[in-house]
Amino acid sequence: MDQDQQHSQHQHTLQLVIGQGSPPRTPREHRRAMLWRERMKLEFNVQGLFVRAAILVQAWQSLHGSKAALEHEVPQMASRIVLAGLAGIPQLSSAWQHSNEQDGIAQEELRIQHDMLRCSVDIAVLQAQITVLEFELALL
Repeated sequence: MDQDQQHSQHQHTLQLVIGQGSPPRTPREHRRAMLWRERMKLEFNVQGLFVRAAILVQAWQSLHGSKAALEHEVPQMASRIVLAGLAGIPQLSSAWQHSNEQDGIAQEELRIQHDMLRCSVDIAVLQAQITVLEFELALL
């Protein structure tokens, strides 16, 4: 099939996908239109996953900013606990709070890592499906 025929078929398929042009006259045209619609749907889903991945990266960066700030407080808190201990004033509540904040950050790190992994796998699966559709389209 030469370039002009291919372009003409792609143009006709695009018109069918966006609701313009005549409906498919042959089973082959119908199949081509269906495959193009499915491909566009999958590509739209991939774009959504890329946006989700970008949001997760921002959340990860923000979380690490919080983690760094919390780690920066450790020497100050240790000094306060030592001084309070020398003065006979219990300081367990701030240590517990700090520990709880660290646990919360660690849990959020795990959640973000799992979400990023799931997002990456979903992108790979969709891209593989798109490749299969492109192969099927090339055979038509």
